[in-house]
Amino acid sequence: MFRPYASADSALGSKVLLGGSGGRGAHVTFDPMAAGSAGEAAVMFTRIVVGWDGSRESEAALAWAVERGVATPLKLVHAIGGAPTAVEHVRADGEMSAARVRLIEVADQLRASRPDLHLTTSTVHGQPSSVLAEELGEGTLVVVGAPATHRGSRWTVGSRLAGRHGGGTVAVIPSTPATGARSVVVVGVDGSPASMAAVEVAAEEAARLDEDLEVVHAWTVPPGWDSEYLEYLADVQLLEDMHRDLLDEAVEFARGLDARPTGRLERGHAGEVLGRLGRHADLLVVGSHGAGNVTRFLLGSVSHELLVSLPSPVMIVGPGD
Repeated sequence: MFRPYASADSALGSKVLLGGSGGRGAHVTFDPMAAGSAGEAAVMFTRIVVGWDGSRESEAALAWAVERGVATPLKLVHAIGGAPTAVEHVRADGEMSAARVRLIEVADQLRASRPDLHLTTSTVHGQPSSVLAEELGEGTLVVVGAPATHRGSRWTVGSRLAGRHGGGTVAVIPSTPATGARSVVVVGVDGSPASMAAVEVAAEEAARLDEDLEVVHAWTVPPGWDSEYLEYLADVQLLEDMHRDLLDEAVEFARGLDARPTGRLERGHAGEVLGRLGRHADLLVVGSHGAGNVTRFLLGSVSHELLVSLPSPVMIVGPGD
């Protein structure tokens, strides 16, 4: 069943029935008032691309993207794998034709309920991560779904997209919305240009949702520091003050973007801190340095760690956005 992407506390709006293959029905609930106000806000993204394969995860991604607002053009992309054949464009019973028809049916039923949507579709051969990576770029938000509880490979489509060197912004949506969500957007900062780009995106998302922005910076004491030295406590305090200055700069930057930011300095590993504070938030935003180094990504990228745990909808802002 195609469930609405909204927290348990959200107001319910009009209901859309999406029929799938084999008589499969899909109920999607949208809030027209929220969508209308979102459409009136200034947008950093000029288009949204949603990865679709008919799964519960892709249904959640589509519902989240539509609820985000109707003013931004929306494109549904279904990558069916394999390679094109010379005669498939003239066959009415091939895999490509069947997949294309199913996607068009989904789009038509959405348009029937939401005529204000600007919606297009694309069904192509190829691996989803590669096909969607071609859509990434300035002004584009790529949205994909993922299981609410991690299972299988750590390398989901979302993590593959976020780890690519070319940049771009990716939103990964858990298949089941969290209950009791806080009305806040959380953004992690570390003083890098990538994290400041994340603050820009997070500030706009908070304004779109009319929510507060929580700017979070996590820090730890270097493991080589010896607590037996008399200077230890003074050095730790000095280090904490330096990290607080970094956080204050990010908060002031967000305030200059007309956001309503609060700062939160937490001692601990960034992935664990952001996962805890981002749990049940409406949105968690982090920057990706886009190093393009697979080894680095496997060895503990904060963004990858968050995509594995997926405490809430997570947006990864790539370099250049």
